[in-house]
Amino acid sequence: MALYIVLGLLGPRLEGFEMRTLLYPLLAMTLLSGMAGTVQAQSMSSHGTPGMAAQPQMKSSRDKTGADALKSDGMRMSRGMMSARAPDIDLLWAKVMIAHHQGAIDMSQSVLKAGDDPEARKLAQATIDENTKAKADLEAYVRKHGG
Repeated sequence: MALYIVLGLLGPRLEGFEMRTLLYPLLAMTLLSGMAGTVQAQSMSSHGTPGMAAQPQMKSSRDKTGADALKSDGMRMSRGMMSARAPDIDLLWAKVMIAHHQGAIDMSQSVLKAGDDPEARKLAQATIDENTKAKADLEAYVRKHGG
């Protein structure tokens, strides 16, 4: 649905535009929406909600807190991506990607706070480092191009 809304708004500006530039952030958003639904289903499954697929319980309250944080991070990222506004597709892409990278940073910080697996923590830190640089590059682009 969100894809149709975005394409409807941008349709006239998309001639000659590579769709993957727009579709990659939307795909990430869609995947995160599914993740958020999984986390919600996990928290609801303990209440025996009819029709909800049984999900494994989180190992600890720390895991549940971390999963709730990931859900919030993903929702905030989605709102940021969908609320981005710009006068052209190039600036819009940059602003959507800034929100995307911030979401990756936030989610990775949540893993560092709540996770205990050394490999996941290492990957989370690498994700923070890479996305912090990419976000800074995009912010510089937006400033340079008047956004």
